[in-house]
Amino acid sequence: MVLRKSIVSTLCILTFSFSLSKLYSQKLHLELKSIVTNKVRKIYKNDLVVVHTEYKKYKGLIKIIDKQSISLNGRKIKIDDIIKIKKIKVDFKPDKK
Repeated sequence: MVLRKSIVSTLCILTFSFSLSKLYSQKLHLELKSIVTNKVRKIYKNDLVVVHTEYKKYKGLIKIIDKQSISLNGRKIKIDDIIKIKKIKVDFKPDKK
């Protein structure tokens, strides 16, 4: 009986510690601040975005490589080359059958 209680208490402590570590973990994101209005937007990993550079327009899921570059669908883009970036909202509506 004592062994069973100790196993249950150990599992509860482990579950609690893992949930706390997930709660306070940091997520990589791009922080965009408007010069005019001082509004801040955050774009997280795997958000659907459209990125405009000087020569091309890219659309896809964003992956943050480092402080200087991002990746969209396997294409590496430097942050200095970005002219405009827009987050696309996806509304999921399941089919009714």
